[in-house]
Amino acid sequence: MMSDMRKFLPLLVLYFAVVLALGSNSLWADESHYVMFATNLSHGYYSPRDDVNLWYGPGYPLVLLPFVLLNLPWLAAKLLNPLFLFMAVVYFHRTLRLYMRERQSLFFSYALGLYYPFLRYIYYLMTETLAVFLVCGFIFHFCKLYHDGKRSSRLHLPAASFYLGYLALTKVFFGYVIMTGLLLFLCLYLLYLWKKKDMIRKSLAVYLLALFFCTPYLLYTYSLTGKIFYWGDSGGMSLYWMSTPYENELGDWQWMGSMLEHPDVYKKQMEFDRRLSKLPRVQRDEAYKRQAVKNIVNHPLKYFKNWLANIGRLLFNYPYSYTSQKVSTYFYIIPNMFLVVFGVACIYPACLRRRLIPGEIYGVIGFGLIAFGGSSLLSAYNRQFWPLVPVVILWIAIVSTRVVRIELRQ
Repeated sequence: MMSDMRKFLPLLVLYFAVVLALGSNSLWADESHYVMFATNLSHGYYSPRDDVNLWYGPGYPLVLLPFVLLNLPWLAAKLLNPLFLFMAVVYFHRTLRLYMRERQSLFFSYALGLYYPFLRYIYYLMTETLAVFLVCGFIFHFCKLYHDGKRSSRLHLPAASFYLGYLALTKVFFGYVIMTGLLLFLCLYLLYLWKKKDMIRKSLAVYLLALFFCTPYLLYTYSLTGKIFYWGDSGGMSLYWMSTPYENELGDWQWMGSMLEHPDVYKKQMEFDRRLSKLPRVQRDEAYKRQAVKNIVNHPLKYFKNWLANIGRLLFNYPYSYTSQKVSTYFYIIPNMFLVVFGVACIYPACLRRRLIPGEIYGVIGFGLIAFGGSSLLSAYNRQFWPLVPVVILWIAIVSTRVVRIELRQ
């Protein structure tokens, strides 16, 4: 592990330099909310019972809790992000070393570490960097589970489940990814649709244990809301904005501040939002979901159009409703263009030589596809794609080194 760390020290220096140059002790946007939840934890509770607030999962507030208890400056907490991203690259490199030579693994590891959109929020108290680290940790232990003997299961099975479970506690959307993956592998196992039953059994155990790890939080949300498998109260609003039936809107999330900039076009939404603002948070979440389902049923083609636009936002951070074109869009288009093109180009040769790809890699790709597909159904931004970047680069690395060989003609 230490030798792997030394190989990526230049990246660590770069990350620290960015945070020290651009970070500060002031709080911006969602940062104050994470700090609020961490402060609540320091007082012995997460959400007040008389005003249930489950907008975020407890994963990141738990990370911030020591800084609250010790009354440390927030810049110190932001310096965790370079460590998270650095360890993500180290984990990713160790995963690649299971399948390819050192030079190849170094190349793709640096490709991940120099994916510069990661630096956009590295100097903020945001969950994206932690999520990338958790995904890389999950991928390594998940793949390692199939490379060592039975003894390794005692380490890598709970480790993979811990990373996956903590990812769900950090970004509650992944709780639904866990459940979907669990049901998928259970069906494959029961229906004998795949010969590699040992792999399915191990994957099933990882997802089941990850869900078990999240059980205390789900019991806690049940005690507050009376709802089973309730992860948070932000999904309804996200689905509502994704289902907007109005012609010039593209399914991106709009806050009251942005609606006030266009009061004429958002008049009906503002009235609906103000009416729901009087309800408790959980009831408000349910009301948003009911209206979203109604919009989707009554305007399916418009939802499909919003879905296409949402995929564009996930991959390229474009397009947005009532927003003019910006040169800054290239910040996301340029790196993700390579990921999308090479990722799609790898599908055909992988299908022709699918036996050359280890079975556990298909498990990782399945996780990525479930997460991406689920994200595309709710109003999303490009930063919600970032935790899946390691999955895409792993796919490209495996196919380009084990399946494809590029040579110059004589």
